Amino acid sequence: MPAYGEGFWERNWERDKDRDFLSYAKPYYRLACPEIDIFRQNDIRTVCDAGCGYGAYALALASNGFDVTAFDVSETAVEIAGRLLDRYGLQLAGRKTASVLDTGYPDGAFDGVVCFSVLDHLTAPNGKAALRELLRITRPGGLLLLAFDTPDEDDLVREHDLLPDGSFQYANGMVFHPYDAPAAESLLAGLPIIHRGTGPKGEIVVIVEK
Repeated sequence: MPAYGEGFWERNWERDKDRDFLSYAKPYYRLACPEIDIFRQNDIRTVCDAGCGYGAYALALASNGFDVTAFDVSETAVEIAGRLLDRYGLQLAGRKTASVLDTGYPDGAFDGVVCFSVLDHLTAPNGKAALRELLRITRPGGLLLLAFDTPDEDDLVREHDLLPDGSFQYANGMVFHPYDAPAAESLLAGLPIIHRGTGPKGEIVVIVEK
């Protein structure tokens, strides 16, 4: 599969590596939300934050008592996430640089996996492949939480190339595959969806059980 957008995220996080993310992260510390409640109710203890970025959701999970492992395709992002949790006196159980298409973890390694606003930055074929990989590393009976950014007007009118699968590729290399609720449901066809919600920025949020 073409690796559209390869290199964008490392360039992006390298540019922002000296930014103080504490103010952005503050709302995520001991975050209270339905999704965390559902993880608790389903005896989820070990969680992988797939595509962790600067560590907002790793912080939300770790500060709520989950045993969190994190990875990102950007080495710099992983370093930033580690520093963020250090500043809150928290630690990751593990962290590494990896692609959501090939995480390198064993089958069923985690009770739960969280992948927030990552699949929508892959082409549609790569999004399907990433979904299979995330399910592979989730234990039977475990939970996979996915969130999809919803496009705004700027996303749609900003100059871009239209890729063969309908994804957008912007001049900076970022890929965006817009999902609405029906498209997200189609991607997850055949999987038991146990929760549908909305993220803090209007994201489409779903939890599926493996």
